[in-house]
Amino acid sequence: MLSLLLVVVIGRVVMIKTTDAQTLRSAGAQQWERATKVIAQRGTIFDRNGNELAMSVPAAAISINPKLIENAPATVQLLDDLLGLSDEKVDELLDEVTTADRGFVYVARQVDDSVGDQIAALNRPGVNVDAETRREMPGGDTAQTVLGRTNIDGDGIAGLELQYDDVLAGTGGAMTREIAPGGRTVPGSEVVVEKPVAGDDLVLTIDRSIQFATEQVLIDRVTEINARGGFIVVMDTDTGEIYGNASVRRDADTGEPHVTSGNFVAVDSYEPGSVAKVITIAGALNEGVVTPDTAFEVPGWKEYYDVVLRDAHPHGLEAMSVTDILVESSNLGTIAVQQEMGADVHYDYMKAFGLGEVTDLEFPGESPGIFKPIDELWGSERVTVAYGQGMSSTPLQMVSAINTIANDGVYVAPKLVREVVGSDGTTSEVEPSATRRVVSEQAARETAAMMKDVVCSGTASRAAVDGLPIAGKTGTAFKAADNGTYYDESGNRIYYASFAGFYPADDPQVTVLVALDEPQAGSDDRFGGTAAAPVFADLTPTIIHELGIQPAETSEGCES
Repeated sequence: MLSLLLVVVIGRVVMIKTTDAQTLRSAGAQQWERATKVIAQRGTIFDRNGNELAMSVPAAAISINPKLIENAPATVQLLDDLLGLSDEKVDELLDEVTTADRGFVYVARQVDDSVGDQIAALNRPGVNVDAETRREMPGGDTAQTVLGRTNIDGDGIAGLELQYDDVLAGTGGAMTREIAPGGRTVPGSEVVVEKPVAGDDLVLTIDRSIQFATEQVLIDRVTEINARGGFIVVMDTDTGEIYGNASVRRDADTGEPHVTSGNFVAVDSYEPGSVAKVITIAGALNEGVVTPDTAFEVPGWKEYYDVVLRDAHPHGLEAMSVTDILVESSNLGTIAVQQEMGADVHYDYMKAFGLGEVTDLEFPGESPGIFKPIDELWGSERVTVAYGQGMSSTPLQMVSAINTIANDGVYVAPKLVREVVGSDGTTSEVEPSATRRVVSEQAARETAAMMKDVVCSGTASRAAVDGLPIAGKTGTAFKAADNGTYYDESGNRIYYASFAGFYPADDPQVTVLVALDEPQAGSDDRFGGTAAAPVFADLTPTIIHELGIQPAETSEGCES
């Protein structure tokens, strides 16, 4: 009997040492060893000049295991002293440690790592300090319109942070640490078993100085004319690279205008109004059905499809050249030009200029606008699209369309990212923007010449800058309300005022669109020429300085 018992004991010892060894080691390790994730460093987002726009900094996550807490009131009070917890949070923690139903409760996230170090040094039972990162923007809210946001766990949830999350995020690692009785970490026991791989960096086309200037001038103008919000896009004429992309809107609670975290330049669409006349005129010139001097007899009003449409300003039957039609922003004159080339042809040009579809930017949530197929246009919509009514476009689409004229008739897709820099330092340039010819160089230059007259002697005189030739077009559109009309609940018109232009007009290098959303209906500042054009003029010196634009010696501004 004793011998048999000895054999059984020896057999069990052999099994423990051999076949059961790994299982028992794992079970033991679970009692005194903990595995935690090591978060990868999220990539930094830079502007085109290497300035940091968004970056991750070391932080700490503080949590507790209520089942292991000793002297709960003192522990919670200590955490409150170091973290500045709210009264509600303190009460919540006291309830958690009293009931001890859960083994894990967050106390605070993304606290300064120095505070985390202080708490860890106390070595309190049941109090955990884990490393994490916090996303910060060194320039405050500068460029947050395009940057977007990350959530508390560091995942991109909006803007470029979302669009390039896979690029920026990197790959997390793993670490083990030994736990002493009471839940305390054994100092020096941390072992990294899988190294994290940092995310890649992004280099944007944004110029931080231009971006900041666009945001500030827009906030000032929205405040001054009491508008709901506004947008500015600054684009390189040749490459489509965006130097500035600003979106400002009034806070619903405070009424103060602020830089939005949503990129309404890309995700919201509006009826562009008269800025779209540029497309109609350029298309007709390209088709050869008109010249800048072709004259039309333009009435002050006319009935189309049982709807009476009136011109932009009251007048009798008036002879207008195509140049006059654009300079004076004649709605009925633009319709006459559209009818000269045909609605089908006009529709094709609107599509070729980029309306009705998202851009190659493919920004998260980007809107294609509203541009119905020609056979779905109803009644007067068939002619009002000629001057930008009965359809909608995003500011991004419209600045790209106007840039086509600046770029000698070649459409170039907008671009926000220049380079991707790997964690090993290797740089990959993003492919150049796609391009396509829309109108001939001659048609584009004839249109640009007329747009220069718009600034010098037409509706955009307040966009003029001394010594600089500027070409542009104003737009004053009615904005559709939630009730399906162009009127608010008080019966007032809702306006969308814009100006798009480029300079130097004889050698374009930059194209800018400025739009004000819902300027006051009864104010003189509800028009594109009075609301948006002055912003363009105020912003121009900054852009010229930052980009080093030098007009040719032969260039002449409006004063000549």
